[in-house]
Amino acid sequence: MNARPSKPRFTGGFKTFSVSSSINRETRVEERLFVFSQGSRTKVYEYLWLKLLWDELSSLEMKLIYNSNELKSNLKFSILKSINKIGKRRTRERLQILFPDKTYHRERYQGFKRLDVEIYEYQRSLSKTPKFSGWIRSASAKGSKRSLGESSYLEALTSTEYFENKEIDWFYLLTVDDNSEISQWVFQSHPEED
Repeated sequence: MNARPSKPRFTGGFKTFSVSSSINRETRVEERLFVFSQGSRTKVYEYLWLKLLWDELSSLEMKLIYNSNELKSNLKFSILKSINKIGKRRTRERLQILFPDKTYHRERYQGFKRLDVEIYEYQRSLSKTPKFSGWIRSASAKGSKRSLGESSYLEALTSTEYFENKEIDWFYLLTVDDNSEISQWVFQSHPEED
């Protein structure tokens, strides 16, 4: 079983965080990724996304991206699908059109290259979970009781006004063949100020 490292190889101050990559309940072993960095967790993920666009990720870096909450974002997931469909170069060009604030530009990646990041993979054993016998101390512990004056969930839903939030189809914007649709979206979302 691999042990978690205690110090990074780079010098100076550092921050740490870990992410679970897999859990095997039968053998009670959890594999985790442990990260040493000079920046915060958000900076590390920002650096890894820029490195994915402009360079190549190592297997541990790719594993960290896949096991993070970053892929819950519709934009990040669409970027991965777009790279798979049209390639990195065209995806970068589209991102630079969609985000004129230089969020995904090469200069930003060059600045992030100074960030020291080390990723280690280690395993830890999980404690044995006690089996549930089905015995409950009291009826209130079961959670079936509810106060009589409480409104139901459905009543709350019917009294709420609904607002239509239009979700952006990032994958379509990243892979569309006609650049005029992208330019139109950029113009609508970033109007010029007089």
